[in-house]
Amino acid sequence: MDQLTIRDAAEKALERIGRAATIPEIYTEIVQSGLFEFNTQNPEHVLRTTIRRHTENVERSDSFKERNSFSLVGDEMYALANGGKTRASKMNSTTGIKRIHRATDKEEIIRLLTSDQLGVFREIWRLLMFAAQIGYRNARRDPLKAIDSGKGIDQSTFGNSPAWPGVMFLISLADTGAAEVLAGTPESEEQRISAFQEYANGGLAVLQEFFSSRPADLDGLLDFIDSQRASPRAPPDLELSI
Repeated sequence: MDQLTIRDAAEKALERIGRAATIPEIYTEIVQSGLFEFNTQNPEHVLRTTIRRHTENVERSDSFKERNSFSLVGDEMYALANGGKTRASKMNSTTGIKRIHRATDKEEIIRLLTSDQLGVFREIWRLLMFAAQIGYRNARRDPLKAIDSGKGIDQSTFGNSPAWPGVMFLISLADTGAAEVLAGTPESEEQRISAFQEYANGGLAVLQEFFSSRPADLDGLLDFIDSQRASPRAPPDLELSI
């Protein structure tokens, strides 16, 4: 019988585990069941990279589009995609319908900050969460001049963070100062999405300006975070009624 690929071995490991699992759990099952022999000094890193390239709700430049075997269902928790024995759970209670977009003129800074060299923002959605808060802190709500609709990120991907959609709701609430933006209407959702996208775009612009004259590495990111500690934005004036 032909040797299994890493992806095939991961699929079989998840089937045997019978639930969503972390990379170390999947790796342990692969080794204990003799599904694949890793000839590398960092087998869990190789396994994680392979799984993420075939995960349906993880956006990577090297992702496979033909068939996704896995789904990210929590922070570093993976399950078999629809059709597998350990199907990913739905997150409809914390997600909306509209996708999250980013401006095409920010692709380069996104590429730099999500690179393996920096190793902090493993996916674009994590960077957008960070950037939206930076944008709000710096009062930078920048409209998106152009987008690539095919690169919009489904809100279920953001739902892998326990902070979503709380961050989006809080940014919208602080931005408008009125509780009406929290309503479950299509108009309110459009307001919330627009605020999040535009503050994220502003935050990316702040990051873009900061890293225009220095390397986008860990030391640079730490310097950026230090630069954001002083002179916080004034607290919002909220008008709330319950």
